[in-house]
Amino acid sequence: MAEILGVLVRYNVKLADVGYDFVLKNFNLIEEDVIFDEILKVCKSTGSRAVDGYFIATAKLTDSILITNDRIMASNVKKYGIEAYYLIEEFNRAINRIKELQQS
Repeated sequence: MAEILGVLVRYNVKLADVGYDFVLKNFNLIEEDVIFDEILKVCKSTGSRAVDGYFIATAKLTDSILITNDRIMASNVKKYGIEAYYLIEEFNRAINRIKELQQS
């Protein structure tokens, strides 16, 4: 949320407020105290940057796949045992997997 607010407020404070409200109403957020230990496990296990650790830990805690344009992140996600796709090289596989998930 801090990142979203920080970006939006640079454009317009009212836009930041609208964006904040939208995210709260439409996204499932994981509280910091819930995700923090998993982030530490991810970073210790993979050598990931902290910001990538958030995404990887979120995928782990929500039993999600992770799709990224960052080759190193995709490698670290897979190393951590999570289904991941490096979009630049695995676009078709990622799209097919999303379609499979939609049908189940």
